[in-house]
Amino acid sequence: MLGYLKRRYNNHLNKVLSTIKLIDVEERYDLHFSRFYGLYFANAAKWMKMTPTQVSIISLVLGVFGGALFYYQGNFWIAALGGFLVTWAGVLDSADGQLARMTGQSSELGRQIDGLIDNLVFISCYIGGTLYLIPQYGYWVFILMVAAGLAHSYKAGLYEFYKSEYLYLVGKSDAGHIPLSIDEIKPTGSKWHHKIMHYINLDYTGKQIRSTTRSAEDRKRMRELSRNQADKFDPLYSKWNFEMLFWWAWLGGSNTHRNAMVISALFGRFDIYLAASLIWTIGYLPLNIMQRRYDQKLLKELT
Repeated sequence: MLGYLKRRYNNHLNKVLSTIKLIDVEERYDLHFSRFYGLYFANAAKWMKMTPTQVSIISLVLGVFGGALFYYQGNFWIAALGGFLVTWAGVLDSADGQLARMTGQSSELGRQIDGLIDNLVFISCYIGGTLYLIPQYGYWVFILMVAAGLAHSYKAGLYEFYKSEYLYLVGKSDAGHIPLSIDEIKPTGSKWHHKIMHYINLDYTGKQIRSTTRSAEDRKRMRELSRNQADKFDPLYSKWNFEMLFWWAWLGGSNTHRNAMVISALFGRFDIYLAASLIWTIGYLPLNIMQRRYDQKLLKELT
């Protein structure tokens, strides 16, 4: 029986791996949970002829409703339901991308919508969890919520930046392309929703570019090395940045924040999450120093 289950598990995991662009940028939590179960939903959505956008909308509804239930975190079972829905939304967040790649419907607009939905779910969690704290701390707790939320956005942007850079430089995938400057960002269409997403993308990408210590000139040199000296560049970049991705994920990854939110809500202590999220932003300082050191070492060795 155990042998059969192990074979089924390994067979499904191999199918998951076949849908991944570059395993180096994947968190182990995603491989064995979010993407693992997300593939089941992606296959079901494909069978029902659903689009990735439709799956994203379902993810949004479940996640926002789940986050709102954090307002009732004084009741363990309601908080548990909220945590389940928020976690399920995270699985569907993987499923929509898997479905897009399976059906050839990947697009820049779809990627932007996916990121927006993820943010809306987190905003719902912040608001729901913080409203519960008002009787204890008063409305002043919203200052902590806003500070923690901004710090969260800042950390998440940095993680996604280095993850995308790795995918683009080592994985040679355009899906990881981030412009050298916001001047390169163009609208994906002329309709009203294209314009809204364009301005959101400008703001988000602009923050990423300004937050990183990797200058536009350094990024340009890395791209040249990736194209012209891939046999030397790829192993060195992977050697130093694979480990860094692990730490960036712990600092700003969606899984880290989502799981911390759910656990704190289950214990009725969303205040601990808000304080901890703000405090662990300090980790940005040593990581930035390490990242800068590795980047300069890489460029010096190859040029």
